Amino acid sequence: MSEQWWLSPYNKDAEVMKELVKLPQQVKFYDTTLRDGEQSIGVSIGAEDKVEIAKALAAAGVDRIEAGFPSSTADDKAAVIEIVKQVKGAEIWGFARCNVNDVKTCVETGVKAINCEISTSPEKMRAWQLTEETVLTRIRNAVTAAKENGLYTAFFAVDASRAEPRFLKQAYQLAVNECGADEIVLVDTLGVATPEAMFHLTTLVKSWVKVPVAVHCHNDFGLASACSIAALKAGAESVHVTVNGLGEKSGNADMADMALALTGLYGVKTNIKLDHLYALSKLVAKVSKIPVSPLKSVVGDTVWVKETGSVVAQVMVYPPSVEGYSPDLVGRKREVYLSKKSGKKSIEYVLNQIGKTVPADKIDALLAEVKTLGAKNRGIVTLDEFRGLVKEVEVQEVQ
Repeated sequence: MSEQWWLSPYNKDAEVMKELVKLPQQVKFYDTTLRDGEQSIGVSIGAEDKVEIAKALAAAGVDRIEAGFPSSTADDKAAVIEIVKQVKGAEIWGFARCNVNDVKTCVETGVKAINCEISTSPEKMRAWQLTEETVLTRIRNAVTAAKENGLYTAFFAVDASRAEPRFLKQAYQLAVNECGADEIVLVDTLGVATPEAMFHLTTLVKSWVKVPVAVHCHNDFGLASACSIAALKAGAESVHVTVNGLGEKSGNADMADMALALTGLYGVKTNIKLDHLYALSKLVAKVSKIPVSPLKSVVGDTVWVKETGSVVAQVMVYPPSVEGYSPDLVGRKREVYLSKKSGKKSIEYVLNQIGKTVPADKIDALLAEVKTLGAKNRGIVTLDEFRGLVKEVEVQEVQ
């Protein structure tokens, strides 16, 4: 293991590695925070904020940024135009329905790549009163228009995980073989597929068309990241993510989760700069006004906080005993909080943090005071409160 990763040795077991033979050596990250992320309930992101987020995404190493859905509003179109002008270092994509006018609107923004979407499952087609023939006609018209305008084009099959295989194959092959789509997106719109199903479905679609496959998963059953990784294991090359897992309904696969898992657990290369993830999360949380759980992996505020005395004692001696990777990797630092769960090592750690010392024979008494105050607070003992307790000990020493 490296000096920053302290992982399970079973990850590299020969039998485990057999399951990863189709996993690409490098995965592209396609961020859809500015489109699908904005579809989170109550979220509305202005043009200036979208540009700021897009710049942060590019700085974090995101390969592809979905700048928005230009046909939805004039503001959205204006934001995409500004992102195209101002953001460097990442591909800027537009999003369109399989609608020729949507495609033309994307062209007007200056994007060089586009996702064209349409429903492919019986349930979605029934809701929109679409026949299979109508869907295929719209695919043909939109993808052809995108290619005629020089756009790198991905066909985005909405609700593909519930589509009939016969029709899904027909739709993907039409988009690629007849219309020239450059890649396809395998979409689990309602998050209703298992990881095993996504692996199987990815294997199927890769046998139908010979273009790159991207995967777009939602988190309705909490498996968006797992399903995305399963698709990558079957040979998908690009993963759709959002910052903080924002998105329609329960959200999308989370960027930080995916980046850390692929880099650390699977040894896959990405361009994501892990030490940018925390600041990026904070920016999107501020703009979206959707708070991040303090327990959220990678970017949660208390992920690197130690409170229980036995855990503090271990981390002070040997961090790998309680951590799977170093906080330095993701631009974070360890902290120790005091409470009724604290131990002697906790007291010693925080004393050092505030530049104070007390006699060794007073540590137990100070710990007892901390525990009492923590119980009274029903939570954390603040540094100011702790300084007060230390001052009392110092006064007693003088007396």
